[in-house]
Amino acid sequence: MANALETHITFGSIPVTLSQIETFLKSTTSGAQVIFQGVVRGDTMKEGDVVKAIEYEGIEGMIISEVEKIAQQLFEELKIEKFYFHHLLGLVPVGEPSIFIGIAGGHRKEVFQALDLAMDNIKRTVPIFKKEIGHTNSQWK
Repeated sequence: MANALETHITFGSIPVTLSQIETFLKSTTSGAQVIFQGVVRGDTMKEGDVVKAIEYEGIEGMIISEVEKIAQQLFEELKIEKFYFHHLLGLVPVGEPSIFIGIAGGHRKEVFQALDLAMDNIKRTVPIFKKEIGHTNSQWK
């Protein structure tokens, strides 16, 4: 088991590749790795319009510190070893991923639990906001 948590926390307009996440997560001490991509859905908006993209904005000075807190909590509670976070800012079309999370740890149950907790806490505390863009209108969510 690792003595310290390794993190990679970034955001921007360019997506990352699965191989970049896999390379970061690679370890001889972790027995489990999970990679998650959150993909923009074509949900139905108010008045029946359909989402064609989401525009993400964030309070950049706070994104990293909030994600660091989440990763540290997961390290302390679930003994994860590595935590990878990347979120796109700007316009992301339907079908494309907007968030990338990678977690490595000792065992499968802990990394899946860590992923679930990470996503719940990211949605709750990380200052990234989204505006759904439809074919005829848009709305902040």
